[in-house]
Amino acid sequence: MQEKQYLEEDEIDLRELFKTVYNKRWFIFIFTMCVTLCAIIYAFSKTPLYEVNTVVRIGYIKNKLVEESKILEEKLRLIFNVNYKNENLKNEARVSNIKSVKGVDNFLKISTQASSNEEALSKNKEVLTFLQNEYQYKIDENIFKMNLDIKNLEEQIDYIKKVEKVNLQKKIERIRTHSIPKVDEKINLIKTQEITKLNKQISLIKNVELKILDKKLEFSSRKLKEYEKFLMDISKNKSSNNTQNMLMSMQSLNIQNVIFNIPNIIEDLKRERKKLLNITIKDLENKKENLLKIKIKDLELEKQNLINDHIRKLEINLNIDLKNKINMLKDEIQLKKLNLTNNSIKNSEVVGTIQVHDYPIKPKKKLIVIVSFITGFILSIFIVFFMNFVNSLRKEEPKI
Repeated sequence: MQEKQYLEEDEIDLRELFKTVYNKRWFIFIFTMCVTLCAIIYAFSKTPLYEVNTVVRIGYIKNKLVEESKILEEKLRLIFNVNYKNENLKNEARVSNIKSVKGVDNFLKISTQASSNEEALSKNKEVLTFLQNEYQYKIDENIFKMNLDIKNLEEQIDYIKKVEKVNLQKKIERIRTHSIPKVDEKINLIKTQEITKLNKQISLIKNVELKILDKKLEFSSRKLKEYEKFLMDISKNKSSNNTQNMLMSMQSLNIQNVIFNIPNIIEDLKRERKKLLNITIKDLENKKENLLKIKIKDLELEKQNLINDHIRKLEINLNIDLKNKINMLKDEIQLKKLNLTNNSIKNSEVVGTIQVHDYPIKPKKKLIVIVSFITGFILSIFIVFFMNFVNSLRKEEPKI
């Protein structure tokens, strides 16, 4: 029974609430409309704020950024007063935010705001232009350096073709008739000393020793004839004097002994002469011929081999080393040209499209109107219940 009474009281209270709201419906409507109208006036009177967003890729030289993204971010935030937001600059375009793109080190997101898209876009381009101009000198310096390197490499190739190659060719031709000092010295030593010495020895034997022997032979032959004649004269002039005959006999005996020895002497002289002619001189001539035909020939062959080895090395240098060097320089030139054409050096640039919003980001008129309408409606109901509560308290005050 008691529970039923509580339910009835609750029903009565809920009806009272709806009745109170219904009775004050015009107040609630007017209050809500006033709040909404004020919000509409505020939303449409406030200067619209447009925002432009761009993603910029930081310039790079080969694999290195012109500036580290964190350092560049802080630098731009300071230069364009991103950290200091002056609300008084209502009609001026400003950079609202500059930040690194998460997970991408070489990308920066630049946000600019202004009362129109054109102004915001212009401010955004101003940041990009500043960024490009700030590091353009590094880009130009590296491009100039690469072009200079290419020019130097081309000059090296030209120098190799016109100077080094020609010098090697001349050197090869010069070496073909060039002397090898050590070998030539040996050959010259043989010709000037050893052969000369042999020629002198041969000449000495022919012009001196043989002539002396010839004279000795001539002298011995002449003496032999003289002794023989003298002996014949003695034998013819024998006298009757015994003493004289005895003396002549002794003299004849001595002469016979001399005559007997002279043929032996002549024979020895002939043998000695024959030995000089057939052995000594031939040995010297053979030795001389060996020097001329064998030793000098070997030395000349050695000289030619040395010249050929030297020429072969120079020809390898000319036909292989120089060509490889030129090809390496050409490859290096090609690589540098590819680096220039393949954008290995590039200034900062916008990635993708510039994000321009057709509608202002501030104020958000629909949201303001909806929120103000809901707020006004709830606030008006609260005021109605509050006023009803105050009136109920006044009625319940005891009369004095």
